[in-house]
Amino acid sequence: MFEELLRELAEPWKNIWELWKNIWGILGPPVIVIFALYFFFPEKFERIIIHMLILASLISEQAERRAISREVEYIISTNFPSNLRSGIVPRIIVEWGKEDKAISHLDRGRLVIVLRRGRKRHENVAMALVIVIPDLLAPEIYDVYDPKFIVILSAHIVRSYMKKHHDIIRYLNEILSEMEKDRELRELSSMLIEIDDKSLFSRILLPELIKTAKLCYPHKDSKIDEEAREFIRILYNIVKGVRAPWLIMCGKYFKLLMIRVDQPGMLQSYIHFAKHALEECPEVETICILAEGKDNIAAAKALKTLIIDELRKMGRNIEISSEDEYVAPYKGKLHKELHLYICEIEIESIGHP
Repeated sequence: MFEELLRELAEPWKNIWELWKNIWGILGPPVIVIFALYFFFPEKFERIIIHMLILASLISEQAERRAISREVEYIISTNFPSNLRSGIVPRIIVEWGKEDKAISHLDRGRLVIVLRRGRKRHENVAMALVIVIPDLLAPEIYDVYDPKFIVILSAHIVRSYMKKHHDIIRYLNEILSEMEKDRELRELSSMLIEIDDKSLFSRILLPELIKTAKLCYPHKDSKIDEEAREFIRILYNIVKGVRAPWLIMCGKYFKLLMIRVDQPGMLQSYIHFAKHALEECPEVETICILAEGKDNIAAAKALKTLIIDELRKMGRNIEISSEDEYVAPYKGKLHKELHLYICEIEIESIGHP
């Protein structure tokens, strides 16, 4: 009798177990795949979630906002982490409104992007990136530089990192084309492209713009915009091979000396130029040594040592803030590579405005 009671008690559990085995036989493999993607291939898992939200967005406005939010987060985390000031991507929240703007709540780990309705998804993603990138790099940029300059700069930052995302690039080009109806902005945009081709956009221009914005915040002065544009012209002249007097920036806010080594046998001439430039503008705070090609790079490294020795003889405190030798494709053409070198020497600060 006791055995019959046990069989009766076990019968429901047996049925449940049989049901579970049938369900697992159907759903088990997909569940295993999902967990494997989540733990071992998080980027692929995130792409699947984004595509599911994109499909759901055909019938749901909330899903559309969430799809844009997740895609923007994904793009930022996979393309921009080394440039973010904290290295952490905040939670992106997309809302609809009358104008495109970002509402920063970075202290709480989230960033609200307000977008206008009526655009295609990739257009909204492109606009969201243009809006959000300056805030993530340095929110001080918004308060220091001219708004039009920020849009041009941000669009080029996004385009520089998003070359494989053709739909986004296409819409970014439309944004830039509209702004480039202004002659000055068109020239500025053209120079940024040339500067980026030699990798000076992300390695020199952008860090210097961010540093100056942080030092000047919350001070706003049209002189800052003038000097920023002049700095861009100097970098443009460098990539075009133009030499002195375009290599020194001795402004109120930007104080740099740029030395482009293209004649390995004339190191003493470079030293003489550097000493003369520092005498003319003792406020210089950064010396950038640039070189292209293996012979020129070897000479540039030797020049770095000589300049450091000269600065120490002059009683100047110095620090090498960055030194990088790298290979980059020439204007995006993979069959031709450029061997490049950049070294930045920081000199004792004499004061900021």
